[in-house]
Amino acid sequence: MTLPPTARAAVMIAANHDLVEREYPLPAVGAHDALVRVTCCTLCASDLHTWSGHRAGPTPAILGHEIVGEVVDLGSDRRLDATGALLRIGDRVTWTLHSSCGRCFYCTQAGLPMKCESVRKYGHESSDHPPHLQGGLAEYCLIDAGTGMVRLPSGLSDLAAAPANCACATVIGAFDAIGLASGKSVLIQGAGGLGCYAAAYAASIGCGPIVVTDIDAKRLARAIQYGATHTLDASPGSLEQTTSLIRELTGGRGVDCAVEVAGVPGVIPTGLEHLRVGGCYAVCGCVFPGALCDLDVSSLVRRRLSVVGIHNYDLSHLRRAVEFLDSTRDRFDWEGFVTHRFELSQVNEAFSTALSGSAGRVAITFA
Repeated sequence: MTLPPTARAAVMIAANHDLVEREYPLPAVGAHDALVRVTCCTLCASDLHTWSGHRAGPTPAILGHEIVGEVVDLGSDRRLDATGALLRIGDRVTWTLHSSCGRCFYCTQAGLPMKCESVRKYGHESSDHPPHLQGGLAEYCLIDAGTGMVRLPSGLSDLAAAPANCACATVIGAFDAIGLASGKSVLIQGAGGLGCYAAAYAASIGCGPIVVTDIDAKRLARAIQYGATHTLDASPGSLEQTTSLIRELTGGRGVDCAVEVAGVPGVIPTGLEHLRVGGCYAVCGCVFPGALCDLDVSSLVRRRLSVVGIHNYDLSHLRRAVEFLDSTRDRFDWEGFVTHRFELSQVNEAFSTALSGSAGRVAITFA
């Protein structure tokens, strides 16, 4: 395959400004690297937070980390995917949103490679410096050493697979952290992308009841389609009704596990209140600075609650996310989860659509 000398990219130059199109030289592929032709990138809430200035990020930058692409070049020592299978030119792949060193304390002892002391993150780096192309809103992306790659099953479309990284993988990481298992009850706060993945995954492993809360009736209706057994309005004034139903469903105890994926810190005290004694709670959605809430900590202590913050995931979670999406694609409409598609030249319209709150996942696709 003959590769072009340059690649187009949509570049963020400042918060709340239109992305601009630039061309960058295709990077040299090192011994441990892979070069991928991007075929699809879906917009994550963190992309929207960065563009809106709700969290700091370098500029100029090529955003996007929920990426699928085709391998077009491999370094001499880049051989295996996450399952140990041989990588080949032409393979459809996705990859971890982070690149880690494999040597530091967090990589080798803490089991937190996503918090590597020298971590690099796709869609989060300056495009001013080589290799330039390390975000999904570009025609090509260089995958460097320390990045786990997952080959995609032939029956799983690009649109269905892209949000595996990071929405679906993050949900699986969160559920692992709080010990969600078959037969356990779960409360999911938020019926957006992560909420629907959470409901579907909980349903697929035999959890129940699966209660999803949100303030948007359309989102709650969609959550039922993706595995929720019960949905509840989370608007102010509905706490008494929510508490009553959850107690009724759980024999008066409260749910075994709960996960916050709403990105609204004010729901955290409510979620904790709905847990049974000894219950576990994961906070996933509040990834922006200033996410504050009022909390009576004595309730955590007396009720022996466990609370964990979840930020990103490891390679095993991404591999399992892809397997989950593939194994459930006849049960859940994963491709329909992406409601809007745009070309790279329409990227600003894509961001406007995603920011409107009326869309599901928004995708940038490449011919």
